[in-house]
Amino acid sequence: MTGARYRCGDERRAAALAASGPSDVSGIDYVEVHRGPTVADPTRIDVVLVKPLPLPEAALGGDQFSLTGGVRFPAPRVDPAVTVAPGGGEVSRYTVTVPGGQPTDFSTYQLAIVAGPGADGPPAFIDARLSAVDFSFAVDCAGDGDCSTGGADLPEDVPPEPRFDYRTRDWEGFRRLMLDRMSVLVPGFREDDPVDLTTTIVEALAYRADQQSYTLDWVGTEAFLDTARTRASVTRHARLLDYAPGEGASARTFISVSFTPDSPAGEGYRLRAGSPVLPRAQALVAAVAAADYPGLLAASPVVFETLSDLRLWGWRDHIALHTWGDECCVLPAGSTAVTLEDGSGGAGPLVPGDLLLLAETVAPDTGRAEDADPGRRHVVRLTRVTPVTDVLQPATAFLDVAWDTADALPFDLVVSARLTEPAGPVRSLVCAEARGNVVLAEHGATLPPAGYLGLPPSAAAALVPRLFPPAPPPGVVWRPQVTGGTGPLARTAPHRPDDPGPPSAAALTTVDPARCLPQITLHDPFTNWTVRRDLLASGRFARDFVVETGSDGSPVLRFGDGTYALAPAPGDAFGVSGRFGTGPTGNLGADALGHLVLPDGEARVGISSVTNPLPAVGGAAPEDDATVRVAAPQAFRRQERAVTAADYAAAARQFPGVADAVAVPRWTGAWQTVLVHVVRRGGEGVDDAFRAGLLDHLESFRLAGFDVAVRAAGTVPLDIGLSVCAAPDELRSEVGRRVRAVLSPAGSGGAKGFFHPDRFAFGTPLYLSALLAAVMAVPGVASVTPQVFQRFGRPAHGELDRGVIRAAAAEVLELRDDPSFPERGRLRITTGGGR
Repeated sequence: MTGARYRCGDERRAAALAASGPSDVSGIDYVEVHRGPTVADPTRIDVVLVKPLPLPEAALGGDQFSLTGGVRFPAPRVDPAVTVAPGGGEVSRYTVTVPGGQPTDFSTYQLAIVAGPGADGPPAFIDARLSAVDFSFAVDCAGDGDCSTGGADLPEDVPPEPRFDYRTRDWEGFRRLMLDRMSVLVPGFREDDPVDLTTTIVEALAYRADQQSYTLDWVGTEAFLDTARTRASVTRHARLLDYAPGEGASARTFISVSFTPDSPAGEGYRLRAGSPVLPRAQALVAAVAAADYPGLLAASPVVFETLSDLRLWGWRDHIALHTWGDECCVLPAGSTAVTLEDGSGGAGPLVPGDLLLLAETVAPDTGRAEDADPGRRHVVRLTRVTPVTDVLQPATAFLDVAWDTADALPFDLVVSARLTEPAGPVRSLVCAEARGNVVLAEHGATLPPAGYLGLPPSAAAALVPRLFPPAPPPGVVWRPQVTGGTGPLARTAPHRPDDPGPPSAAALTTVDPARCLPQITLHDPFTNWTVRRDLLASGRFARDFVVETGSDGSPVLRFGDGTYALAPAPGDAFGVSGRFGTGPTGNLGADALGHLVLPDGEARVGISSVTNPLPAVGGAAPEDDATVRVAAPQAFRRQERAVTAADYAAAARQFPGVADAVAVPRWTGAWQTVLVHVVRRGGEGVDDAFRAGLLDHLESFRLAGFDVAVRAAGTVPLDIGLSVCAAPDELRSEVGRRVRAVLSPAGSGGAKGFFHPDRFAFGTPLYLSALLAAVMAVPGVASVTPQVFQRFGRPAHGELDRGVIRAAAAEVLELRDDPSFPERGRLRITTGGGR
C-alpha cells in the first residue's frame, strides 16, 4: 500500500472504488485463508475483489502474487497456477495455493498483486491503494487483547539545604586588639579620645590589616576546590581535574508562522535568520516594526531569535492529511510517514530537511477548535518527500512524506471523526492538519541588533555592549566585564542551518550544556576575536579569549599571555557583539511567543500570526558550586585504563547502549585475549556496527599486548507456567490479559514488563516470590499457582521447590514471550475463576 498507514474506524476506500471508481479498476476487498490439517498440506488463499474485472485481461498467474513477511520463517512460495472464479466473462475471486511443507509463524504476512516478477507496483487494472492486504496464517490462534496506557507520578523536587559560613575577621576586631595592647604598653593611654594621633594611627593600621587579612583569607580559601568561593576559582580547579562544569544553556523551540500570500511581499517572502520573536502581548500585532523593538526589548524578559532563513508560502499554513477516502481515521503513535495534499502548485514545495508541524485543530469529542488539545502537537523533520496520485482524485496532487524514527509520533493523532449532535445529523470532522512554515528559534537577543532591521543610529548605539574598564597600561592584568547587555550571555551549541544533519527535529531541540559556549565576539581594527572554552590549544598569535563568571555574576573576559593566545596591546579598542539571554527562564510554555520583529518597510508582509506550538526546552542554569565540588573529584578518580578483567567490563559499561558486561581473559597461544560479553539495553542484538563501535571505545583502555573481542551474552531461556484464579466479579479473559501485559517484556502503561531484558543482568537470578508478587499485584487476581518454573528445553532440577532459577556469572535469563520464538522464553498462563 502507498502512503501512510492509518488506523481508521470506518474504512471506505473499497466502497468508494466500487461506487465511483473507473469501471476497469478494482482492488482487493478481503482474503480468506484455508489452512490444511497439517503443515504438509497445502494452504488455499481466496482473494476477493472489490468488483469483478473482465476476462481474459484480468487473468493472473502465480508470479503476479507477491507474498512477503515472516519473522522466524521466510514467506512461503506461491503455486504458479491461480484459479479464478468467473461469472459471465468476469473474475471476482482469485484462489492462490501455497504448497505444503512450508512452515509459517505468528507474524503478519502481506499478499500483494504486482505487475510481474520483481515489480513493485500493481497492474493497471488494480488500485494501488488496495493492491495489498495484511493477514496472518495463525489468525485462529488465541490472543490476549490490547494493552492499556497509563501515567506515572513524577518525583517532587527537594529544595537544597541552606549554606552557612561563620568565618570572619574584620576591622573592628583588629582595632580592639591594638587598643587593648596600647593600654598595657602606654600608661595613661586614653582610647576614648577620637582626636588622638595614636588612635588615628591604630584605626589606619586596623584598616590595612583588615585588607591584608581578607587577601590572605582569599588566597587560602581560593587555593582549594572544597573552600573556593568565586565561580572562576571553582571552574579552574575543576578544569585541572579534567572536569568541565556546565555554565548554563539557552532554550530552543519551534516557531510557526501564518502567512497571507496576497500581501505586498507576495509568496516566498524570506524571513531572515536572527529575526527576534517576543512573548505574546495583547497590545501588539503579529508583525512588529523594528522602530518599536528597543522599547519592547527593555520591557521583555525573554527574546528568541530564529536560527535559519525561512521562505513563507501561504499554502503551507494549512496542509490537509489525505486519508484515501476513509473516515474516522487515526494516525497511530510511532508513525513515521503520512500522506499530504500538495497545494504548492510547484511554488515552495516541501523538500527533505523542511520542518513540519502535525497538530490537532479540532477536539474530536466536542467539534470545537478552542477545545483542541495543545498536547497533540508534534514537529518532525522530513527525510523523504514522494509525489503520489489517487485514482479517485486525479486532479489533486498528493505527497508521501516520511521522517526519522527519532521523530516518531508520540501519541495517537485523530485525523477525522464523527460527532453526534444533540439535534441533527451526524457531522464529519477533520480534526488534524499539518503546517509547514516552521523554523527553529533559540533564546537570546543579539546586541547590537542585526543591521537588516534598520534601527536608527541613536537607537542602535544604546544597545551596544561594551567592555569596562578600558585597556590598562602595560604590566596590569586586564579582566574587563561586559556591560550593556539585557541579561546573561547566551550559551548555545553550534548550529549550521545548511548542515544536512541532524536528521531529526528532536535532535535540533536537544541541548547539551557541555557543548554550549558563550555567544560573544570581539572586534579590533584588524579582525575578530573568538571565544574558547580554554586557551590550552591556542597559539601565541591566536586571537582567542575565555569568558569567566565574576564575583557579581557578570561575564569577565580573560585573554592570553603571549604564549597561550595573544595578549591585547595597551590602548586597544574593542567592539563587542553578542547574544544575551540564557537559563531556565527561556523554558516558556506552548503559545507563549506571539510577535515577530521585522524591518519597518516589511512590517506589512502578511504575517497574520506567530506562535511556538511546543514548549521551549533545554534552558539550563549554571551547575552550582556544590555539585562541581562533588563531581570534579569523581571525574578525576575515573580510571581510563583497563588492567584486570573487571576493568574491561567497567569500561564496556561506559559505552552507550550497554546494559551490563562481563570480561573473561583467555590465553590463545600467542597473546592474551579478553573476551567481553555484553548485554545491550532493551535486549537488542550485538550487530556488526555495535561491535565495531564498542571495540573502538575499548581501544583507548586496552593495554599493549592484549587483544579484545566482543561477544553477545549467553542467554538462558525460561519456561514459566502459571495458573491464575480471577476474582468472582472479574472477567477471566481480561484478568489473563492484564497478567500477560504485566509480565511480558513490552509491559503496559509505559512501564517495563517483569521480564523486560533490562531487569536481568549477568548472573541475576529469578526468584519465584518476586514473580508471584508481581502477578498478585495485578487488579482482579485472586490467587496464582505456579505450574512450571524451569529453564526452557531442559529437565527440571528442583527450581520450583527451591523457588529460584539461578544463572551463571556469564549467563543472562531471558523470556521474550514470542510465540514465533518459544526457544527464547515461553510464558503460559491459564486463567480460571471469575466469570
